[in-house]
Amino acid sequence: MRITIQKNDISDVLSRVQGLTGRKTSLAITENVLLRTGENGITLSATDLETGFEGFFPAEIEAGGEIVINSRKFHEIVKNFPTDTLRIQELENRWIEIVSDQVEYHMVGMDPEEFPDIPRVDAIDFVTMDSQALKKMIEKTVAIGVGGDEKRAHMIGVNLERISEGNNRLVRMVSTDIKRLAKADYLCEPDAGLTAGDAIIIPKKGLSEVNKILETEGTVEVGVKDNHFVVRKAEETVIVNLLEGMFPAYQDMLVPDSQYDIAFSKDRLLMMLKRMSIFTSDEYRGVIFHLENNEFTIRTTNPSLGESKETMAIEYEGDAREIAFNPRYFIEAINFAATDNVLLNIKDEESPCIVRGADEGTYLNIIMPMKI
Repeated sequence: MRITIQKNDISDVLSRVQGLTGRKTSLAITENVLLRTGENGITLSATDLETGFEGFFPAEIEAGGEIVINSRKFHEIVKNFPTDTLRIQELENRWIEIVSDQVEYHMVGMDPEEFPDIPRVDAIDFVTMDSQALKKMIEKTVAIGVGGDEKRAHMIGVNLERISEGNNRLVRMVSTDIKRLAKADYLCEPDAGLTAGDAIIIPKKGLSEVNKILETEGTVEVGVKDNHFVVRKAEETVIVNLLEGMFPAYQDMLVPDSQYDIAFSKDRLLMMLKRMSIFTSDEYRGVIFHLENNEFTIRTTNPSLGESKETMAIEYEGDAREIAFNPRYFIEAINFAATDNVLLNIKDEESPCIVRGADEGTYLNIIMPMKI
């Protein structure tokens, strides 16, 4: 293999695949990327055994072949290379040379035959989606993350549905950690190619890798085939292995009773929540919402730090009530709202609060109360 490639053509993609190649797996070779020559360019592949990436990038091909090279070190070399052009060639015993007229590197490569196969997924019925819209959907749903050794599919994954309702065709993503739930919808264009299908669960870490290839302009193609979720953009493709499991029934929670809606200025409520969360901690995470006589009060008490209280005038004439919530959940949910005003649907002390933007039907967040 002997090629010449422009630094700008490969630097960005090497940065984006570090999340895959930096993840520990059962195979050490996944810390590497595979470069394979083709007509007028190279295919770069990376995988963590659960998510695979392939992209085609222009290059001058002097001799064909394929090499496997350490991803992190290759990225550092390219990022700091002093010239715009790199010459890469394979030497004896799988050594790899990266040179220009001023600098040269020699790296140890690995056997391309040992590199894991990226699944070949053919004959997919793709759905065309706005790239920025998909990016925002992913951000809204993967924000609900879980830590530790959690393995349950509905906790570490995002439920994706392709729904046909009357004349509407939509893609829906739903995520939960039991304490809260986020739902984001995308209404497809009539010619987008969507047909209704079974719900699937996609790993959140795989969707985070998908998010890295998405632009703020243009469109992408999204499809499901066998056990894979596939996103294709121009010359780049990400393939994610699906999770096995059932997502909890949630549909009945998506239709709030509007009589319990309370309207707030998004920015005012957001800053109020941030101020009142200053005294929260890992041990004392909750704040108290108090509703009474057209007033909304939040108070915090933390024996180790202090206490705080703030009141805001609202339109509320219902019964007085007090409910404890984790303010961080509200801050995250409200930040994603696309409107100037938000609605908090607060029914009673036992029911979850539904947070959504006023006149925004594509996104909502459901937050469970805490015990006072």
